[in-house]
Amino acid sequence: MSVRTRPKIFLIDDHPIVRSGLESEIKASGDYEYCGSASSIKEGTKMMGFAGPDLLICDVSLQDENGIKELDSIRKKFPEMKIVFLTMHRDWSYLQDAISAGADGYILKSDSMESIMASIKKVLNRGKVFPGEIANFSYDEKHIREVAEIVKKLTKRESQILNFLSKGKLNREIAEELKLSVRTVEAHRASIFKKLEVDNMVELTRILVQLKSLDPN
Repeated sequence: MSVRTRPKIFLIDDHPIVRSGLESEIKASGDYEYCGSASSIKEGTKMMGFAGPDLLICDVSLQDENGIKELDSIRKKFPEMKIVFLTMHRDWSYLQDAISAGADGYILKSDSMESIMASIKKVLNRGKVFPGEIANFSYDEKHIREVAEIVKKLTKRESQILNFLSKGKLNREIAEELKLSVRTVEAHRASIFKKLEVDNMVELTRILVQLKSLDPN
């Protein structure tokens, strides 16, 4: 009878405390095998060649590297490995980039350890983990091309505000940037939502992700 092997997890983060905390949780769970960690993607790639991880948990902003920008090269070296980003970045633009690049998950460091471990389990069970379950949207190219035309017809001010919203800016922050009242920003935001037929930021982000997939440049 064959012995069932535990999934191997590797960590890349330039904060020793983060690596230590995750290492402890992974080992304590008993469900996974901790197979190593590194402070950089360059170092980690060399080590993973020997460790053979099933899942990589990687920070986005490392000292001299961007995890999302390096994802494609990591995939080429380890095509079967799941890749999850664990980050402090709440910006929608980072999230969009991670999804467009083909990440299996995007988890915030501010999440509870219980939530992080639950997310790891879901990814290893072939699921996707993104805030707001954004990964579960359906892609309709005809529809998204129609949406792209609507976006082109937004007013100059609406386009500015949509750009700020895509970066995770709050109404108050946008108002300060554009020297407008919060009420005015709210009115423009409501107009954008109405034109794009969305009700909240999660739905708007789905639209933005699909638009980026349509034209990654």
